[in-house]
Amino acid sequence: MRIGINALPLSRVRAGAARVILRIIEELCAIDSENYYFLYSDRDFELPCEGDRWRKRVWSPLPLLPGTLWLQTVGWRMISHDRLDLFWGTNNLLPLGPPSELAKVVSIHDLILPLYSKDADPLSRSMHWLFGERSARQADQIIADSQSTARDLQRIYGVPESKIEVIHFGVDSTFKPQEPRAASQYVANKYGVSKDYILTVGTLGPHKNLITLIEALKVLRDRGELSFQLLVVGAKGRKKAQLLEVIRSAGFAANNILFLGYVPDEDLPMLYSGSSLFVFPSLYEGFGLPLVEAMACGAPVIASNTSSIPEVVGDAGLLVPPTQPEAFAEAILRVRGDKGLRRAMIEKGLMQAAGFRWDASARRHLACMQTVVMRKNSERR
Repeated sequence: MRIGINALPLSRVRAGAARVILRIIEELCAIDSENYYFLYSDRDFELPCEGDRWRKRVWSPLPLLPGTLWLQTVGWRMISHDRLDLFWGTNNLLPLGPPSELAKVVSIHDLILPLYSKDADPLSRSMHWLFGERSARQADQIIADSQSTARDLQRIYGVPESKIEVIHFGVDSTFKPQEPRAASQYVANKYGVSKDYILTVGTLGPHKNLITLIEALKVLRDRGELSFQLLVVGAKGRKKAQLLEVIRSAGFAANNILFLGYVPDEDLPMLYSGSSLFVFPSLYEGFGLPLVEAMACGAPVIASNTSSIPEVVGDAGLLVPPTQPEAFAEAILRVRGDKGLRRAMIEKGLMQAAGFRWDASARRHLACMQTVVMRKNSERR
């Protein structure tokens, strides 16, 4: 097969969807010795594969053209020129209007934009309105990251269940338990923080619900039980100022809650392993990769009981309603104060995380593509 891939995320900050796409491509490099891959982007990027079966297609006549519009215009022409059998839209979107005989698979990671459109920037809202639902309807097959996302696709877009295949993410082998004291000392030395901290990882978008976590810490502080720091790892973004105002208004000390921004990938296992627990108060997740990474590193997990989170965490963590700061506060005290519970959560978390593998995810992606091409060919006969 000649398989095209939307590689736009690989030329941006390597986080979120970009990390997922990169790992699947790395695994496809290892397991597939037959098919040819064409990766399309408006900017150059590092490709982890060698050989003539992996070909970058990088060009843009207008450097400032938004990536989504590039895919629909310049990218569309490049894709049509390469006589592909299948195109994989890696990040929720397809180029609209390619040849009818081209098989089309789109990975839809979540439905944050239709569910939380008021919190998105105007460009993202416009791009989703123009291309989001149309991509889902045009696809021959949709890959969803979770059963939760699959249900959202059926409920919000009216996509038939038969058109959706659920394929979970994996977790890198680098995410494994480090010696907790050594890890917390490493984090303290490198980032100038306390050795006693809890951790959360993700963007600062409103759906990540960090305000509930801040309110939970205020409950603990007012009870004289805030003896640790909260470290926030991930993109700072335009919402940081709002969160800082909430923190200031609540009267927290400057070192109670610290935003570390992006950190090197090699530091994440140390941050997870050195934490007393990992907290994830998100209102909505398509999957929630940090949850798996935390469990794989032996961090006890407290998270919301919504969207895909119960599916990912299973019975390995404590799940509480995302709008109840008191429930998060009680869960934090319980996990930090009960050594037996901590040990049980760590053991269950390691077992739960072991079920998420990138090689298995890549094999299922490849099998899905092969099935779609075969079905498309049979329809033409």
